[in-house]
Amino acid sequence: MAENFSDKGTFLCADSCGSAACDTVLIRDLRTRCILGILPEERVTPQTVMFSAELYTDLSRALSRDDISETLNYARAAEIITATAVSVKAGTAEYLAGRVIAALRQEFGERLQGILLEVRKPDILPDVAAVGVRVIRMFGGGND
Repeated sequence: MAENFSDKGTFLCADSCGSAACDTVLIRDLRTRCILGILPEERVTPQTVMFSAELYTDLSRALSRDDISETLNYARAAEIITATAVSVKAGTAEYLAGRVIAALRQEFGERLQGILLEVRKPDILPDVAAVGVRVIRMFGGGND
């Protein structure tokens, strides 16, 4: 699935950003342990959850300036994803994805033009590497 992740995001970004540039800050396979699930044991025992994100933005200024303030700081984004996952204690991956997206939008504001976010639970079902959701949201232009 990882090889299709970037292709799909790039296609969507190019079609949906509505600006001259739509670049991507990547986070791949961020692992954290948190409460996620609806089964009784999932409500009390943290499990491994994996996140991948494509954060769409305009990196024009960052390409010509060596200044972290000109980009979306991927370390900060990873911190937000982890902190949100740990604090939410979600029943569904869909709800958790919504909370992560809201937290990233709050942090990065209008500079975050869109996001492709995957939330995956590895090794949950027999013979399945992972289960989860992929949520794609583009912001601005009335798409919020």
